[in-house]
Amino acid sequence: MKIVLKFMLALVIVSCQNNKKAEEPKQGNTEVIHRGYSDTADQYEVDGAIISNVDITAKLWNPRGKSQEDINKRAEYVATFFDKGRTDEERGTDKEIRARYTDAIAINSLMPSGVGIQGVKEDKFTDAVNKNRDAGISLISTSVWAFEGVNDESFQITIDKTDAASKELDLVKISTTEEIRQAKRDGKMAVMYNSQGADYVIEDLDKVDWSRDNGIMVMNFTYNNDNALAGGGQSDKNLGVSELGADFIKRANEQGIVIDCSHSSDQTAIDMSKLSSKPVIASHSNAKGLFDHGRNLSDEAIKAIAATDGVICSVGVGLFLNEKGTATMEDIAEHVNYVAELVGRQHTGYASDYSHMYADFLKSFIGVVDKYPPEKGFGAPTQNAGGGDIWGVAKVLEEKYEWNEEEIKGFLGENLMRVYKANWK
Repeated sequence: MKIVLKFMLALVIVSCQNNKKAEEPKQGNTEVIHRGYSDTADQYEVDGAIISNVDITAKLWNPRGKSQEDINKRAEYVATFFDKGRTDEERGTDKEIRARYTDAIAINSLMPSGVGIQGVKEDKFTDAVNKNRDAGISLISTSVWAFEGVNDESFQITIDKTDAASKELDLVKISTTEEIRQAKRDGKMAVMYNSQGADYVIEDLDKVDWSRDNGIMVMNFTYNNDNALAGGGQSDKNLGVSELGADFIKRANEQGIVIDCSHSSDQTAIDMSKLSSKPVIASHSNAKGLFDHGRNLSDEAIKAIAATDGVICSVGVGLFLNEKGTATMEDIAEHVNYVAELVGRQHTGYASDYSHMYADFLKSFIGVVDKYPPEKGFGAPTQNAGGGDIWGVAKVLEEKYEWNEEEIKGFLGENLMRVYKANWK
């Protein structure tokens, strides 16, 4: 009888164990996870990230080989999360801090919305400008190039159309810091251009001069990937600045163009800081010390930039802020203060990197996996703060981290103005 009872007890234990396995939390729509990339498995895992091939509502979704219809569905789904970090009512609470800093220069270090880049038309550029202007932004740095294929037509046409739209909107296209201050005194918003990559100068460094002549005041090396100039932030190689890249830095310094390392590797940031004769920036990057992502910067890279008297502009992209992908004012302020604690409050700034046509952008570019690999977290449902949210971040810096008036003005724009003045002729 004891033997029978022991046997029956063993069966119960095995049964419970099997049931426990069956009740383990599912990943996506299936329990089976293929280890390593797969284009046939329902889902696969790469470096701890689980990517679905079948579920467009999964956190990460693989667009490779998918129809445009499926890509469009994914884009529409992801876009519903984009502007959820803050309500209009919450933004209304910024009136008090804006009133106290009405004379401050407020700079949005990266607005990716030049006319003719990533499908942006004049109406979307107008929306972007008006949102920043209504929010009290003094200067927007808008992107007119990033990588080959990003412009709807030619690079020059993008610049020409952005020039025309800026003039129509009564923006002041600037090339000096005094012009920014004069625009502020005149009650107008200033605009300048940036390039988020520089592949187009690789065959001809004279195009650096051409860039400056066309109002491009800030230039990066590369957009995520390694190129002939420097290492990209999404590459696992962590390459630095090449000999050609060093020549590019020298030419940019001579032309009065600010060198930028957002989208580049940590080693590129360190190398450029040593090679540049002028202060450098990260126009829209967060801290790896808080969240380890390829688009963020290591402590060593942040220290190198600050050592040039440069600025690191924390960015309101949830994908680069935390694992959850939220973009609250507290989330952003945490990264700003991290940089400040590491290298000083005089080396901080802000960028929105806010797409004013996010769903359309995703429909066109979510499939460009060499630039936006899902295995690195791109294309996930995340939030994004806007240019005007600089005031909400400043409020947290004041109230939670006890920044004083001078330090807040630095964060809002004076820190970047220092860098601009040191670079621009």
